[in-house]
Amino acid sequence: MQRHWLVTLQNLSATGRSWDADVSKALLQDDVADAVNVLPGLLGDVHWMLSLQRKGKLFYLQGDWQADLARSCSRCNADFDWSVTGLTERVFQLGSAGADDDALDCEYIDKPGVLHLLDVLREDVWLAWKADVICSDSCKGLCQGCGVNLNVDACLCKGDDNNHPFAALRSLKID
Repeated sequence: MQRHWLVTLQNLSATGRSWDADVSKALLQDDVADAVNVLPGLLGDVHWMLSLQRKGKLFYLQGDWQADLARSCSRCNADFDWSVTGLTERVFQLGSAGADDDALDCEYIDKPGVLHLLDVLREDVWLAWKADVICSDSCKGLCQGCGVNLNVDACLCKGDDNNHPFAALRSLKID
């Protein structure tokens, strides 16, 4: 891991820190660098604008990121580039949770509070991951009869579905 992405909260200055950087694809896909799983299908660097501020006992990490990932369409199964954006919003506190801290919604880090920012970014991208993504809103998908991609080719099946179990419902008159 590059030291640029390691922050010790205990040593944070009163003005905090800010980043506006492109995090390299190679660094995010290095499986020995951090604790969080690498990002599959990452097409390039991830742009991340981030700030870390201290307010009392709490450390606020906020920012946004943008990434492009190689995905397969859930409708037509074609490969496409998925652009995704997300927010980074975390609150940290040094030490461990005490009885008085039940109302706080924060992550506790043992002193000196070493924060692995690449782990935070990987987690945020994973949390933004959607199981079903489509290549476009106008995607026609696959023909359920012959399986051809309807965005590319015409249907190859005959289209005769009179033997379909629900074919009789077509003659049903509903007012």
